[in-house]
Amino acid sequence: MGELLPKQRSEAARLGWTAVLGWAGSGLGLYLTHSFILTLIVAGIATWLTWRWFSYRAKWGLRF
Repeated sequence: MGELLPKQRSEAARLGWTAVLGWAGSGLGLYLTHSFILTLIVAGIATWLTWRWFSYRAKWGLRF
């Protein structure tokens, strides 16, 4: 049997990995630059990306 909503699942995976990379970039930025201001900016962007991922999954009713 085919998987339900394959396009939405792949889009959710892409959004999720983008959010993970945002958080990794935040940690890497803190480690390399020791700048808390830069880290807070990147963490804010990562939070927004995580919210986009969560909202997309909730909108389509995808399980976690």
